[in-house]
This record gives sequence, structure tokens and C-alpha cells, in this order.
Amino acid sequence: MAQTIGLVQKLIIMPELTSNQALACVWIGPTPANAELLMVNRLDTDSSHAGAFKNSIVDALVTALVSRREVVADHGDSDALITSLTIEPA
Repeated sequence: MAQTIGLVQKLIIMPELTSNQALACVWIGPTPANAELLMVNRLDTDSSHAGAFKNSIVDALVTALVSRREVVADHGDSDALITSLTIEPA
């Protein structure tokens, strides 16, 4: 499991990318020029619990962006899908 730590530099939410998929792309890093692109991908086939969990990750990313708080995003070693997120204390 890999971790990316830093500020949320940019966040793009595409609520209806396709008819069965929503996507949030987030750039996390110390500066806008030094950030890693990660994503949260919600599918219509996700269970209601999994969908709510993914929504809460996006909500936390928005909160971290507007409050300029550092986050720790966990994702796979070879993919960019965020599996969990922690907002660092102020």
C-alpha cells in the first residue's frame, strides 16, 4: 500500500463521467508543480455502503482543499485509486 502526503492542490469532480460512473481527480503534493494525480472512482455497481464511503472521501478532499489542510491518501502500489484518506490535524 502506498501513501501520498501533501496539500490538495487541485480537485475536479465529474459527477456523470459516463452513465454508470462518477470520477473525482485530485492532485496532492507540496506544491502545484510537484503533485501526484490520484482519483476516486464511483460506479453504479458499487454497494450503497461503498458508494457512501467514496462520497465521504470526496467530501474530505473538498474540506482539505478549502481549509488548506494536509492529507494522507492511501492507494495501491501500482494504481491511483484512493482507498482511504486522513486529514492531518492543524
